[in-house]
Amino acid sequence: IDSLCGKSIDLTIPHNSGWAERPSWRQNSHLPNNGDNREESRELCRRGIPPSLRCAAWIINVVSAANLIMSKSDCDDYGTLKKVRVLEHGWDLVLKSIFPDPSDLERAEVLDFGVGHDQLINILMKDHGGNIPERGIQSLTKVLHAARDSLGIEYCLWLPDITCLLLSFMPESYAYSTIREMINEDSSYFLAVSRVEHLAWCKTFADLMRRCFPQTAAIMGQIGALTPLGLDPIMKRFFVTLLKREHVMRVMDIFTGEGAHAIFRIGTTLCCLSHAHLGESIRERCDNAATFWEGVRRFAHSKHFDFEIFLSQVYMTKKILGFRRPVFPRPEVVSRIISENEVWAENNLTNISVHEEKKPLGLVEGDVPMTLAKDSFERLCLARWLPPVLQSTKLDLIYSTSHHGRSLEMFYRCCSSSRHTITLMEVLGTDIVIGMYATHTWKSNPDGYGDGGCFLFRLTPNAECFRFKPTFSSFGAEEGDDEKKVTRLQDVGQLMISSESFISMGVGEGGASGLRLNEDLTRGSTSKSMGFDNDELVGPGIEVFDVGLVEVYRFIRDVDNKPVDGDVDPWKGVFE
Repeated sequence: IDSLCGKSIDLTIPHNSGWAERPSWRQNSHLPNNGDNREESRELCRRGIPPSLRCAAWIINVVSAANLIMSKSDCDDYGTLKKVRVLEHGWDLVLKSIFPDPSDLERAEVLDFGVGHDQLINILMKDHGGNIPERGIQSLTKVLHAARDSLGIEYCLWLPDITCLLLSFMPESYAYSTIREMINEDSSYFLAVSRVEHLAWCKTFADLMRRCFPQTAAIMGQIGALTPLGLDPIMKRFFVTLLKREHVMRVMDIFTGEGAHAIFRIGTTLCCLSHAHLGESIRERCDNAATFWEGVRRFAHSKHFDFEIFLSQVYMTKKILGFRRPVFPRPEVVSRIISENEVWAENNLTNISVHEEKKPLGLVEGDVPMTLAKDSFERLCLARWLPPVLQSTKLDLIYSTSHHGRSLEMFYRCCSSSRHTITLMEVLGTDIVIGMYATHTWKSNPDGYGDGGCFLFRLTPNAECFRFKPTFSSFGAEEGDDEKKVTRLQDVGQLMISSESFISMGVGEGGASGLRLNEDLTRGSTSKSMGFDNDELVGPGIEVFDVGLVEVYRFIRDVDNKPVDGDVDPWKGVFE
């Protein structure tokens, strides 16, 4: 069952997969569940688990790895009907303790466990097959709240993505039970559940890169891709932003049996293989971690990447003194390195941040004087609210009513070449400055456009950002009328609405907007809008206001002073 997106699961089991018959490693089920007896299971999982068997195989793998003294028979029970009623009953008790009243669940939001708001939006709206539907968000919310309130997990960067992967093949009860087993006794086998552990794991990844692939490590070190922040695509997002979805599932097949050791092994090999393919292009085109990981992603999605060949390289062995030995360090060696690095992590916990320290956006001085974004504190606020790719850029004024006049035609013309823009406006006769961040080029399109990255804000006084927050609440529908419900997620494609007579962001009840400007940019209106859940931007009870100065800014890269929206693809031609 796909509890996340409600998609159908392929029920076929290929005859040559090794899963068509009862695997031999399940024979002699009375024997202890030790490492030797699990090796054949791991080999089978590396070849890929059929989608129809993933629910059973994943939970059996995790239970087996977390309970070494449990017999094979008892581990196998978790993948049979024998455990269904037990797990469902336990899940019902957990839900009743966390959400004693239906309204508690209605008010609950999806927890991020440290991954950050921007990444959480990507998880909900893009990285797991597109927009997760209302029912899937509800399931995700339940499991994540249970992980925090029942299992005591407060910090775990992998948990949102891993929970999404589990729910793609499991009911909520099984996903929760699998996570519970992952933190049974030794959580570090599967998950880093504190900032100290996360930093130790990141340093261990960097140490393993230098030990196994020193040339690749040298390149990655120069561009900051081996820092805790630089390793986000692997150590924060579990390969979800790097690999094709079917390949992420294959990684999950392996991870459920081999734990975090497999992630270190797969991740370091992926970096080395990508470096080998990209070659000198890295030195010529790549000057930061984000560009490097985009190159890795493009390689992993290209025709040059064969996942089966890649896995054979991940588990490559070499002959030493007549015996075949793995090239990558054994699990106990990696565990020892992690333990040593935890001392380093504790000593450097306050010196190293897993979230980048923000600095004010820069300014590009031009012929037209800028006014509303001149203060450094206000530019610092904007930097904190913007997505990471724009946080080290400079603001370039492209439209100002004091210079270009007040007309939507000129507004559209000045914004026509810029996809990402910040629009600032002052409320006439006050010191209030409000605005909106657009993720798409402003144009006349009354049907609606934009995505969940858009946000509204008040810059002065009392700076506050109102982001789009997908939830499963609804508006304008009679109870039980499911077909007519307008969910906030479904409304995401109408965050920006504009025409020849107005521009607006955010959709409210009765045709109102979160923020709207008229055709000559002299009058504005604001109201509470779906998804943004914003307060009155101007002040309590003030919905309509006169507009003073209006300014629109685009973003300029600090490294080469080129517009962000005018970037030339640094990897163009490499993957053809």
